[in-house]
Amino acid sequence: MSNSAPTQELHFVIGGAGFLGSHIVNALVNRGEKYVASFDIREPAEAIQGARYYEGDLTKEETIVQALDCAQLDFQSGPSHRHSVVVYHTASPVAGLGPEVYERVNVLGTEIVIDVCKDPKNHVHKLVFTSSAGVVFTGHDLIYVDERLEYPDTPMDAYNDTKARAEKAVLEANDEDGLQTIALRPAGIFGPGDRQALPGFFQVLENKRTKWQIGNNTNLFDWTYVENVAHAHLLASDSLGVKGPNGRPASTLPAQDLVDKVLPMPHGSAEQPREVPTSLKRQDVEKTATDYCRSVKPLIDLSNDKQVDERLEYRNRFDPFFHHVNPTVACGGNPRPKVYSLAQSELKAAGEAFFITNGQPIPFWDFPRSLWYHYNGHYDKPSSLIVLSLWFALALAYLAECFSKLTGRPVQFTRYRVTYTACARYYNIEKARRILGYEPIYGMEEAIDRSVAWWKSIHPPAKTYKDETRKTK
Repeated sequence: MSNSAPTQELHFVIGGAGFLGSHIVNALVNRGEKYVASFDIREPAEAIQGARYYEGDLTKEETIVQALDCAQLDFQSGPSHRHSVVVYHTASPVAGLGPEVYERVNVLGTEIVIDVCKDPKNHVHKLVFTSSAGVVFTGHDLIYVDERLEYPDTPMDAYNDTKARAEKAVLEANDEDGLQTIALRPAGIFGPGDRQALPGFFQVLENKRTKWQIGNNTNLFDWTYVENVAHAHLLASDSLGVKGPNGRPASTLPAQDLVDKVLPMPHGSAEQPREVPTSLKRQDVEKTATDYCRSVKPLIDLSNDKQVDERLEYRNRFDPFFHHVNPTVACGGNPRPKVYSLAQSELKAAGEAFFITNGQPIPFWDFPRSLWYHYNGHYDKPSSLIVLSLWFALALAYLAECFSKLTGRPVQFTRYRVTYTACARYYNIEKARRILGYEPIYGMEEAIDRSVAWWKSIHPPAKTYKDETRKTK
C-alpha cells in the first residue's frame, strides 16, 4: 500500500478482525512490517499470515493493556526491548443500533483508548483514528466541503454524533511532545469483507426492489474503496514520523512550499495525469449529472488559446489552502483577512482531520445499479423506475419509525437513510493529497469490479439477464 519502507514499529490495529481493520492489517503485512497485531472482541474470519491476534473488549482498559503487553513480548527482539507503538483505532458498531451502544463504544471506548495511549508505560507514540465523513452531515447537501466545515450544532443521528465527539477527543489529545494523533474521515466505504453497503444493496436485488428510487439521482455521492482507506491509514501513520532513540518529529509542510513547490507542480505526470477536483475539464462523472465542480468559473480568461496558469481554475475560495497562498485576500472562508488571518506558517498532520474518498463522486443510484449489472446483468429501464420524491419518502420513513416505536420491531427504512440516499455528499480531499500524500490507488470502475468479484465468490449469481445487455442500456 504505502510506498514507505517498513518502520519497525509495533502496529496495533484495534478492530483488526473487522472490515476496514483487516485490510489495514493486510496492507501492513504486505508492506513488510514485521510487528503487526490485531485487537478485537472477536476472532478474525480468516487470519492473515504474519500478524498476531489478540481478543479483548475495547471498553475495558485492562484488556487493551494486556494485549499490548502480550504483543511486545511476542515480538520481543531483546530481553528488555520495547517497540514504539502505533495504534490504529478502527473499531465502531455497525449502523442501525441503539444510541447507548454508540455512546459506550464510540465515546467511552475511544476515551479509554486515548488513556491507554497516553500512558508512557505502553510506549504508544501515535494514534490514527478512523472517524467518518458523516461527522459534518446535517441532512442537507454537502457539496465539495472540506475540513474547514465545523461539527453541526444539531447532529444528524447518534452514530455521527458519537463519532464527532470521539474524533474531537482524539484530536485534542495530540501532544507535540508526547502522543501524536490524527483522524481520517472516510466516506461510504465498500469492498471485499463489507458487512453493510454491499450486503444491503445486494439484498435489494434479491428482494426484487431495484425499481424503487428516492430523488432524481442528480445528487453526487462519494464512495470509497476499502483498500484506498487502508492506504490512507498507513500514510497517516507515516506522516507522524517514527519515534526512535533520537526521536523524529511529525512531518510538516511549510506553507510557503504551497506557493513555491506544490501548487506550481503539473497535475500529476505526463504518464499519469491527475484531474484536479475543481477542474472544468473533469471527466469522471456523467455529463447528465449536476456536477457542482463544473459550475466553478475560472478566475482568468482561458479563451483565444492563451498561455495561462491553469491552476487558477481551482485556486479560489473553494480551495482549503487559498488562505496560505493569498493570506490578505478576502474569500468565503475568511471575509476579513486584514483583521485575522487563517494562514499558518506550517501545515501539520498531527492533530488534524482529513477527508478520505475515491475522489470520484457519482450519482447515488448509479452505484448500486453498477453493482447489480456487473453481478448478474440486471438492468432496469429508466421508464420502469418508480421514483419517490424526497418529501414523500421522508413521510413514509416517519410512519415506519412510529410503527417501530409502537411494536418494538426495528425498521431499516428510516429518515436518516432516506436523506442519506437523496442528498449530495462529496468532499474536497486536497488536504489529504498535499499533506499526507494520499492518492486513491483504485478507481471506482476497478473497485466495483473487485467488489463484485468478491461477492460472487461467496454468493454465486442464481440468475443472469441475457436479454439485458449493454446494447439495451
